[in-house]
Amino acid sequence: MKKIIAVQQKTIYYREGDGSKLLFVLHGYGQLAKFFIRQFKHLTHEGYTIIAPEGLHHFYLEGTSGRVGASWMTSENREQDIHNYLAYLKEVFQHIQSEKKWEEISILGFSQGVSTAFRWIAEGYLRPKQFLICSGLIPPDVDLVLNKMVFNPIKMTYFSGIHDPYRTEASVKQFYEDVTKNKFEMGLVNFEGVHEVSIAGITEQLMKN
Repeated sequence: MKKIIAVQQKTIYYREGDGSKLLFVLHGYGQLAKFFIRQFKHLTHEGYTIIAPEGLHHFYLEGTSGRVGASWMTSENREQDIHNYLAYLKEVFQHIQSEKKWEEISILGFSQGVSTAFRWIAEGYLRPKQFLICSGLIPPDVDLVLNKMVFNPIKMTYFSGIHDPYRTEASVKQFYEDVTKNKFEMGLVNFEGVHEVSIAGITEQLMKN
């Protein structure tokens, strides 16, 4: 019989910069925050503080040694894992929020980090100005209709690499329709690339504001 207990633990996040604008970046499956955050370091020269939380599950990417990756969750113990990482993200946000009055807050999610970010925003206490959606989808447990008051004020931009092996035209169309049919503000950016973050596209979008 499965039992659940509560434990205390310490975990990490990574940070670059000390600007007045705050950008959270959530990595994809099998990535580590300390490497993922490097892609955005140039934004610290544009007044951004970059915060990269890390998935709580770590594993060897191949075999039993070598490179390590992290994930936000798997299908095993799914609901509890979601609960755990949302509690972790809330602690990270509260810790950072207390530092100063931030000029603006944005969130970027990549791949599995997109679902993570959707769930985090749906909690309601984090109100980003922008949500940068990179090569990921809306998780089935987040109802945009029920959460319309949360997502409606957010400017969302969906970035999709046209050579992404996980992409199908049907999935891109469905994602865009799910968002726009509820009259949310969302831009669609197709770029020459694979399953990756369009750094040029992300930078251009952030510099518009």
